[in-house]
Amino acid sequence: MELPNKSPLKENVLITSAGELEDLVREALAGANGTFLKIFAKDRSGKYYVTILFDKTKLLAVECLLVDEKKTLTGEEALDILRSFTGKPMVVDVYALDEIELKLSIADNVDVYAQTPKVPLDSIFKAEVREKLETPTKPPAERKKVEESPKKAPEPVEKAERNEEVPAERVKPAAPVPVSPRKPEVVVNFKGQKLPEKAFQIYAEDILREAKRINGLSVGRIEFDAEVEGGVVYLNVRVYGSSTGNARDIEVAEKRMLHAVSKYAPVILKEADMKPIIRDASIVINGEEIKPQEIVEKDKKKTANVTKDGRITLSVLEDVWPYFSAYARTVVNEIGGAGIRVNKAFFDVRGRREFEINLSTVVEGNIPPEQIESVIKDIASRHAKELGRSINRYITVHRIDVEVPKTAEAPRKAPTVTSGKAAEVLAKKADLEKEVEALLKQAGIEELSPLTEEKKQETQEVMLKSRIEPALETLKARIHSELKLIPRVTFKWMKMNHEVSGSTVYLDIETSFVKEDVGGLFGSFSGVSDERVKKDIKDTIDHIVQEVAREYSVGIRLRKLNVSLR
Repeated sequence: MELPNKSPLKENVLITSAGELEDLVREALAGANGTFLKIFAKDRSGKYYVTILFDKTKLLAVECLLVDEKKTLTGEEALDILRSFTGKPMVVDVYALDEIELKLSIADNVDVYAQTPKVPLDSIFKAEVREKLETPTKPPAERKKVEESPKKAPEPVEKAERNEEVPAERVKPAAPVPVSPRKPEVVVNFKGQKLPEKAFQIYAEDILREAKRINGLSVGRIEFDAEVEGGVVYLNVRVYGSSTGNARDIEVAEKRMLHAVSKYAPVILKEADMKPIIRDASIVINGEEIKPQEIVEKDKKKTANVTKDGRITLSVLEDVWPYFSAYARTVVNEIGGAGIRVNKAFFDVRGRREFEINLSTVVEGNIPPEQIESVIKDIASRHAKELGRSINRYITVHRIDVEVPKTAEAPRKAPTVTSGKAAEVLAKKADLEKEVEALLKQAGIEELSPLTEEKKQETQEVMLKSRIEPALETLKARIHSELKLIPRVTFKWMKMNHEVSGSTVYLDIETSFVKEDVGGLFGSFSGVSDERVKKDIKDTIDHIVQEVAREYSVGIRLRKLNVSLR
C-alpha cells in the first residue's frame, strides 16, 4: 500500500506477542487519528511483508505481499496471514497519521480499503483470540495423546511434581504450519422462502473453478441475493476479487467471470429444483465494479466523421476511437504529400483483440491507378504497424479500394499526314530501304540479319543485367527493413538466391524469426496463429517484390519462400 511521505514513529521494533502488537498500535493512536504499520515476518514457507492501516477504532485496510511467490493478498486473506503470525517474532515499523494523512492514505489505497472488512480493534486483539494464536499448534499425534491422557490412571504425586519442572509437551513447540490462503467466502441472503444452501455452494465452486483459470485473478468473496417467487428464484450475484495482472488481464477477467455467473446458474435448477433468473450481476476487481451493460457499451462500434468537412470517416470500437482517428488523419495527410488528392476516405476497422483495416478511397492524381493503390497501401501498412506497437495490438491492413474518377480527356488520334511534301518523303524512305536490301545481297552479305539480331540480344542482356543488380540490392535492403517491423516476432536472418531466365528473375528466399514472449492470457501470440504470421510475412515480401519490379522495369518472380518460426 501507498503511504504519504513521512518518517516512522518507531522503526524496527521486535514484537513477539499479540499483546505487544496491540500496545504498539494503541500507543501510536494515543496522539494521532490513525496509524500505519509495516510488518516483516518469516517462516518455513517463505517471507511476508504486511502493510496495515488503522483509525482510532477499527481496521481500515490490510495487504500482504508473499515475497517468494511475488503474490499480493488483500482483505480477509491478508488478515488471516497477519493473525497466523501474531505471537511469533515480527519486525514492525509504526507511523502515526493525522486526519489529513489518514484521508490521503485511504484515497491512495482505495482498492485495498474496499476489499478489507472493517474489523474493530478489540476483535483483532481480544484476549481469547490472542491466547489461541499464541498457543503453539500441536501435531495431530500429540493432540491425540493429550486427548487420551485423562483416561490413564493418575500417577503418584511425587512423580507429578518432578515432571512439572520440564513438561515434555510444553517445552517442545510444534513446527510452524505453513499458512494457506483463506478459502473464499460465500454469502447467501434469502428474501422470503429459503433454498438449500448446498446449491449455492456448488454454484460458487463452479465460479471459483473458472476464476482459477484466469491469469492473476483471485476471488475473495461471492454474494448471492435470492428471492423465490412461484417456482423461480431471482438472483443478484456479486463477485469480489483482486488481480495482479495488467489492464488487459483485468478486462478479460471481467468478461469471463460475468460469463461464468451466467453459465453455471442452471446448477440451482438441478440442486434446488428452482429455475434461476439472474436479475443483476456485477464483478468487483481491485475495488472497481463492472456490470454486463458496461461491457456491451464498451464493445459498441462508433461510426462518425473524423474531420468536420466529412472527408474522412471512421468505424471502430469506441474505446480505441482516439487512436484510429489520429491514424486516419495521419494516413490521409501523408497520401496528400505523395501527390495524391484524397476526396473521400472511409476506414472500416474490424475486430477487438486484433484489428483489420479496410480502406475505401476516392482520389485524384497524375499517377496510374495501380501505382496509386500501391502508394496508399504502403503508407497505411507502415502506420498500422506503428500504431500496433503503440497500443500493443495486432493490426493489419486487409483491403484497399481505390476509385479514380474518369476525367474527360481528348481522344488520342493517330498521326496524320498534314502535307503532300511529307507523303513524298515517306514514299522515298520505303524505296530507299528496298534499294539498300538489294545492294547488301549483291555484296554477299546475307548473314547480316542474324548477326544484327544476335548483337541486339547481347545489348539487351547487358542492359537487363545493369538493371537487375541494383534492383536485387534494393530488394534485399527493403525486405530486411520491412521484416524487422513484423509484429509478434523478431527477425533473425534471411538468405536470398536468384536465377535469371530470359528477362525474368526468379527468387528463392529463406527467412528465420523468433517468437516474441508477449504476456497475457493467450500466450505468446495472444490468439494469432503461426500460419497468420507466416501469411503476413509472405504478403510483405510479395508486395516489395512487385514494387521493386515496377521501379526497375525488371520481371521478378518469387519462386520459393521458406519461413521458419522458432
